[in-house]
This record gives sequence, C-alpha cells and structure tokens, in this order.
Amino acid sequence: MKTIVVDTFGADAGAAPIIRGCLRALQLHPDLRIVFVGDEAELSSYCSKGERIEWIHTTDYIKNEENPAVIFGGRDTCSMALAYERLKNDENCIGMLSPGSTGALLIGSICRLGLLGGLKVPALSSYLPLYDGRMVCLVDCGANIQCTAKDLARFGVMGDAFCRSMQPKVTPKVALLSVGKEEGKGGPLQKEAFGLLQQLPLQFIGNMEGSDLVSGYADVVVADGFAGNILLKSIESAGMTARGMVQSIAAKAGEADSPMVQEMLIRLSETFDLNPRGGATFLGTAKTVIKMHGCAVENTPVACIDQLLRLEASGFITTVEAALQQVK
Repeated sequence: MKTIVVDTFGADAGAAPIIRGCLRALQLHPDLRIVFVGDEAELSSYCSKGERIEWIHTTDYIKNEENPAVIFGGRDTCSMALAYERLKNDENCIGMLSPGSTGALLIGSICRLGLLGGLKVPALSSYLPLYDGRMVCLVDCGANIQCTAKDLARFGVMGDAFCRSMQPKVTPKVALLSVGKEEGKGGPLQKEAFGLLQQLPLQFIGNMEGSDLVSGYADVVVADGFAGNILLKSIESAGMTARGMVQSIAAKAGEADSPMVQEMLIRLSETFDLNPRGGATFLGTAKTVIKMHGCAVENTPVACIDQLLRLEASGFITTVEAALQQVK
C-alpha cells in the first residue's frame, strides 16, 4: 500500500476541500493510504483513523505572510515540518502534498528532506494544458530567481524526465525561453545555457518566445524562475480575462445560456483553470513533493494524488537522478 502525506493547512478555503478531495482519492485508489497533518478536531469530523487513514495532530502552520525561512528550525511542530519528517523517515511514503507557503515548502525540501545529487535548490515545474488537450511543462516557474546556465541545463533534463514520466509515449521537445527564436538571442545567461542544452541527449529545438507557451511549440519550456513565474501568471491572467470577456459579451447579447457560449466557457476553464490539473511539482527532491494551488478546491488534491501516483509508477525519482548525472 502506497502512503502519501498531506499537509492540510494553507489553502484559501481552509482544510475542508483538501480533506474531502483526499477522501475521494482514497475511493479511486484502493492501494492508497493517506497520512493527514492537521487539526485532529477538524479531521475527525470528516473521517476516522483506520488502516488507510492516519493523522498527525497540530494546529501550528506557516502562514503565507511569515518569513518562509522559519521552516529551518524552531517550528518543528508546524504542519509542514511534521509532514516532511514523516516523508523522509517512512520508507512507505512516496510523496507529499501541501497547499501552504511555496517558499517554506521550497526551503523545507532542502533542509528537511534533501535533494538529488548536484542540486542546491529544486526546480518548480508547472504542467500546463494546451488548447488541444496536450500538456507543456514549464520549469522553473518561481523557485530559482537567480540562475546559472548549468541550472537551466538541469531544468532541461529534469523537465524532460518529468514529461516522459507523465506522457510515456511522448519524446519531449525542449525549448529555452528567450526574446527571439534565433540562436544568439537573449542575454549572457540564455546564450550560455543554449550551448549547454545543445550538448545534452535531449530533443532540444532551440529558443522560443513567451507567446509560444500554449501553442504546442515545445513540450518542455526552460526558464529562470523570475521569467518563468511572470510568464505563468500572465498566461493565467490572460485566460481568466478571456473567460470574463466571453461571459460579458454573451450576457449583453442575451446568449449567456447558448450551447456555443457554454462550450467556449468550458474550454477556457479546462485550459486555464489549473485546479483540475494537479499542482506544481518540485523537481530534484529526494521524494516527490507537490505544491497544491492556494485556491485549491476539492478536485485539486484528487488531481495531485493522481499525478503523484503516475510519477511513482514510472520511477520518476530514479529517472531524474540519472538525468542529472548528464549535466557536468
């Protein structure tokens, strides 16, 4: 039976949707066991301890407005620290989910869990849907703000490993985010990284512009965390703006309930609402850690658990570890 640790604190809507979603996942996966970390009083109102459900009680958690560095020490009883402790020391635990502070989760992965060889900081990847149903992996999307060219090369091989694990039949096309597609575009960082990525056993297709993120131009998009985060938030915002425009125009025309408008709204939601798609996966951690969206709803942990189980079944951690050996 595979065990997953779930930190229930930190979501905008509280622990309820996280707990309910995890209970749905237990119904879908008979070989799954969940260890909740959270308030026993709230947990006991939704479920009971048993063979497939355990909980670790705490009411302390790291809030988003706190300095995320508090995870280093002195907060050993906070939910995230307790979750990392169980993940690291239980050989049956295959991964961890949390909707909490991204910064604290990042630092905790370093100081409380550990990283694979050669890494000082893990990369944060988002798995984004394209309009035609395919997916693209953006790495890094916010964890590493100041990067070296070797960091970007590592992002490339880890993103390739992630994409292969999630879509075994795909040979990922890997591209480097820059200010133009031509070789030689970008600053010193992009130019040096371009050369390193060319030397790796990847299907590297060169530079790409931000406008190509959701076009299907590449399966893996490599970026420093600063540019990647801005690109990610811009795409999300553009999608939600487009959805709002369709609703507004349809309402004024008296067509809000028409099948065509409803189909458009569904397609926009499926493409730009990331909650049904899982969460952001840290690449390079000793065990799989997934950051659920802060605005998580009930289907978010269901998707995240499905994603974690798919990665585990593919031997994802071993694949990433081997891939990192290629970057000297």
